[in-house]
Amino acid sequence: MIISTGTASGKSLAYLTPAVASCLDGGTVLYLTPTKALAADQFRGLRELRITQVRAATFDGDTPFEERTWVRQHANYVLTNPDMLHRSILPRHAQWSSYFRRLRLVVVDECHGYRGVFGSHVAQILRRLRRVCARYGSSPVFMLASATASEPGAFARRLTGLEMDEVTVDASPKGATTFALWEPPLTELRGEGGAPVRRTATAEAADLLADLVLADVRTLAFVRSRRGAETVALSARAKLADVAFSLSTGRHGLRASGSPGHREAAAPPQLPEHHDLLDPHFNLNELPGQQSPDDDFTPLSPTTDPSADRAEDGSTRARPSGARSSAAGSSAAGSSAADSSAARSSAAGSRTSLDASPGDVTGATDLPGGVTETTDLPGRATSAANLPGRVPGAANLRDTATDTTNHPEGATSAADLPGRVARAANLPDTATDTTNHPEGATSAADLPGRVARAANLPDTATDATNHPDRVTNSASDPGGVLGAADLPERVAAYRAGYLAEDRRELEKALRSGSLMGLATTNALELGVDVSGLDAVLIAGWPGTRASLWQQAGRAGRDGKDALAVLIARDDPLDTYLVHHPEALFGRPVEAIVLDPDNPYVLGPHLCAAAAEIPLTEDDLAVFGPTAPELLDDLAAQGLLRRRPAGWFWTRRERATDLADIRGAGGAPIQVVEAATGRLLGSVDEPSAHTTVHTGAVYLHQGETFLVEELDLEAGVALVSGSEPDYATFARDVTDISVLSSLRSQALGRGELHFGEVEVTRQVVSYLRRRLQSGEMLGDEPLDLPPRTLRTRAVWWTLPASVLVPLAEDGIDLGGAAHAAEHASIGLLPLFATCDRWDIGGVSTELHADTGLLTVFVYDGHEGGAGFAERGFARAADWLTATREAIASCECERGCPSCIQSPKCGNGNEPLDKRGAIRLLNTLLGADVD
Repeated sequence: MIISTGTASGKSLAYLTPAVASCLDGGTVLYLTPTKALAADQFRGLRELRITQVRAATFDGDTPFEERTWVRQHANYVLTNPDMLHRSILPRHAQWSSYFRRLRLVVVDECHGYRGVFGSHVAQILRRLRRVCARYGSSPVFMLASATASEPGAFARRLTGLEMDEVTVDASPKGATTFALWEPPLTELRGEGGAPVRRTATAEAADLLADLVLADVRTLAFVRSRRGAETVALSARAKLADVAFSLSTGRHGLRASGSPGHREAAAPPQLPEHHDLLDPHFNLNELPGQQSPDDDFTPLSPTTDPSADRAEDGSTRARPSGARSSAAGSSAAGSSAADSSAARSSAAGSRTSLDASPGDVTGATDLPGGVTETTDLPGRATSAANLPGRVPGAANLRDTATDTTNHPEGATSAADLPGRVARAANLPDTATDTTNHPEGATSAADLPGRVARAANLPDTATDATNHPDRVTNSASDPGGVLGAADLPERVAAYRAGYLAEDRRELEKALRSGSLMGLATTNALELGVDVSGLDAVLIAGWPGTRASLWQQAGRAGRDGKDALAVLIARDDPLDTYLVHHPEALFGRPVEAIVLDPDNPYVLGPHLCAAAAEIPLTEDDLAVFGPTAPELLDDLAAQGLLRRRPAGWFWTRRERATDLADIRGAGGAPIQVVEAATGRLLGSVDEPSAHTTVHTGAVYLHQGETFLVEELDLEAGVALVSGSEPDYATFARDVTDISVLSSLRSQALGRGELHFGEVEVTRQVVSYLRRRLQSGEMLGDEPLDLPPRTLRTRAVWWTLPASVLVPLAEDGIDLGGAAHAAEHASIGLLPLFATCDRWDIGGVSTELHADTGLLTVFVYDGHEGGAGFAERGFARAADWLTATREAIASCECERGCPSCIQSPKCGNGNEPLDKRGAIRLLNTLLGADVD
């Protein structure tokens, strides 16, 4: 059975009930999750049940070896991940015989995470699990759960090989989620070819995270890489430290008084304008947005960087610098995108409140603008006539205003208000008073966490008194104005690579509220119960709509309303989405793509299965229709030996080492500190060319290293401690040859093909970009060997006859094809469950195998991963969106938001933006220019 309902809909209870019942009845349960964080969270929930008959235990890379024997012999509810099942539990099934003999239920939680090559590996691991269970006479029920699976029944059958019932009706109560689509402003920097550069998503996320923590809004910030998560946390902490220092020295005009519950004025604050947390041009110490994502689904190898540089991908885009947030919708996950003022920016460039309720303030539009003194308000004033004093309109407060007068909900005099605490919610930058209290607050007591935008107190503030229900010392005033010294400590980073106890402490601190802001990778995306969150920031498109709704669903899990903000990177897909919200809202999530029959996936698992229990003819049906032919190939290679009783593994090596379920194969490269010989971690061999090449900046658990030498033959990268002010990005050149065309069809005036190709890629140089600004410092050459990849691709061709008018108009056909290739790579993740780093591309005006202008997009995994096949199926929609993304960009000649790629081995030359639009129009049969 698969349960596919929304986040926080009760799926955990749905599988926990029969799981506990199985334990009480003498059976055992196996719980599988993609991440250790989720397993630890589920384990905590089981412990809280205090049912002595349920002997739950986690079994993963964090489990001490001395405890593993107890788990095997006594636990009846084992929580683990596919990696441990593959490498430890199944190969040693004899030691688990008692457990497998009584296995009643297998829970596969957050199963939508099993997609692409990783999902294909997990599908074969589950088939091996079924076979081992049959050996011990058990036939467990498989129960799958996901909040975001499209066509759940079909996907679950493909993942498990079993028939599936599906439950998709969700009647659980939910609060509303206000969803903002946020586009960072342009900077004055220029990139390649003079293209404008947009402020990075990580810089925006750090600003917003600090801003929300100051407002006492409990927030998760999802960042695409481990390095990015660390940077966002450090930058937000630095921002808060500036505020804390200003408060402690009186620059904000606030100090603790000797009287409980009160604050007194010191000197008027003199905070420079650039300290405004909402200033779009405040430069944090952050990384450029165009970095390779560092997938955090790594429970076994937390120090391995699996962000293999798979693609010469198109990237990023620009808008006028005045724009901050471009579109908003109010939605529970997946609902339509109605307009919401909570996510708009004012015409003046200042940021409007994301959480204020305009209706909670007295007739703001009716208030006169020239009032100067505070008098009693006999209730909730609704027009200017009710205000005997002089107060400006809530949205138009002037710097000359000197008191708090617009009292919401029954305040009767100035004495009832907290005085000059300024900006209780995120009022516009020109506001200088505490007026627009969110959520219908009736007094300062109703605003315990939203007292004062400390970083933006007006120069005329003269008092900070009478804060009911607020604490009086900094040690017990987290989130308020007084806890100044503690502000930076309320933000932290969370990612794989931390010690298990450190991760558990961070999760506990976030749940308790002692942490108000946490910058995290996707390690906290899946199902972890962090109820009480108010907001989620998503720095860059997470790859799929499924991941988007998973991450947005972390906020509001206790049924309250929530805020989610998608911050666009300088990337074609991100830019397309903030301008086309209809592509997100009201659309089903993507179909989950996996290919268990991929021979490069199936082969190693057949070897592993034979090593566990010799394979027989009866077993072959479990592994799919391609297994018999593949077994003969494996026997011919000497990996298996055919005997009358079946196929046997006869080598001394571990068969499980043949399958790198999260990487792309090849022996890992060890990362070693040259001065001490300390082993820092490992990187899979394909990723080594792009992440630990000579001269690369390598980040490990907050420490920065510079790679001195990459020795591929020895399998070692030597690094030394360093603190460079730049990041590095590898660039490669690619050649491609067609092996076979499996399918083809007409597409507009051209032809579309899907088939097998051989790709040769060589990393030729790396870029150095300044951390603070993204400024390009140089392009350094590299001498690395080429790598060959046999995979699958989708490609389209155009005959010479239809290209003649373009050539006559002066279109550079090679540059047009190159630009279309970059942009189409950037847009494919919208139509296939992939990340742009999972795919690559090649374009040419005249390809040797086709004899025509050809643009290829290929899977970056050996044997293919199903992404190119999905592109073939959705080609018309995909390429139409690509054309729209290029055409809607305001740049003249092309920029990172439309046709430039940060990883292009040709230095983004040649590129022809106008030509790309004309070329795609020609392909799609459109007549518009």
